[in-house]
Amino acid sequence: MKSFKRTLVAAVAVSLLASPAFALIGHTKHDLSSGSGNTIVGTSDEICVYCHTPHGAASVADAPLWNRTTPAVTSIYTSNSIDATITLTEVQASDAPLCLSCHDGASMTAALNNTPNAGGGNPAANIGAVETNLGTDLSNDHPVGFVFTTALVDSEIQTPSTAPVDFGSGSNEMWCSSCHDVHDDSNPPFLVMSNTGSDLCLDCHKK
Repeated sequence: MKSFKRTLVAAVAVSLLASPAFALIGHTKHDLSSGSGNTIVGTSDEICVYCHTPHGAASVADAPLWNRTTPAVTSIYTSNSIDATITLTEVQASDAPLCLSCHDGASMTAALNNTPNAGGGNPAANIGAVETNLGTDLSNDHPVGFVFTTALVDSEIQTPSTAPVDFGSGSNEMWCSSCHDVHDDSNPPFLVMSNTGSDLCLDCHKK
């Protein structure tokens, strides 16, 4: 009996620890489960499965137990005003392809590696032509996949060490996740902090 009680207490403790993370993504635009109430949903009532799976996951760096097929980025942003070196290889190695596995406008059903209840599960959904359809051409989007070093600092760029945003791989590399937290929509649209008065932009840019 004592063993059962200890097991029960442990299970409750784990569920309490997990509940805040669940609450963050539940009923946000990234909750594609059938019961989320969103316009774009699948047929599965599972929330996490649209990005993660405990079995048969794809081996993708910085994406634990990834359950999607990542597309190839076709074009990247270029500008004479950028001092950073940006290559297609670096962008492909960032988290951009992970985001584009939904936001390229392709079918989410086809992108899943392991559907729930694999015997007949079919979490069909399609991003289609909604606002977040970026395609794989990132030439008109904020650049990602470059290292934000002190060498890039000038009269219009903040010093990297003082910028409070998160950088990919912990190496001051500009990724999509530098500005967006896919699990938390406290600051829409999934921003890592409020952008009131362009506060997020001004963490890197001096204006």
